[in-house]
Amino acid sequence: MLRDLVLLLRRTVAGQPVTSQQLGVLASLERGPRRMTALAEEHGVQLPTMTVQINRLEDAGLVARGTDPDDARVRTVELTTEGRERLHAGRQARIAHLTRELEALTDDERSALAAALPVLGRLGRS
Repeated sequence: MLRDLVLLLRRTVAGQPVTSQQLGVLASLERGPRRMTALAEEHGVQLPTMTVQINRLEDAGLVARGTDPDDARVRTVELTTEGRERLHAGRQARIAHLTRELEALTDDERSALAAALPVLGRLGRS
């Protein structure tokens, strides 16, 4: 069931220039610069894997690297203006797609989904 939900969310950005995984990384940077190690940990990947993602996003002009003000040896990553715009566009595409999918459900199906959301939210925070 959760696999199907993940696939549904991935389909919402099909054809977009940014993958769903990249949108996830962009969203992680929305509140400000982050260390690469923190990003890798949050996304459950090894640092080299996150480095590849960040390199691609940097090449696309969506993120910029910087240094940690507390430790100049530490590299950080932050959103560029283009990155914020792309994140917003990706969210809008997801919302539009999910809206169409939800409108196709019956009232009972929407009620069941609404009842499940708090539990799914709790799972996502654990």
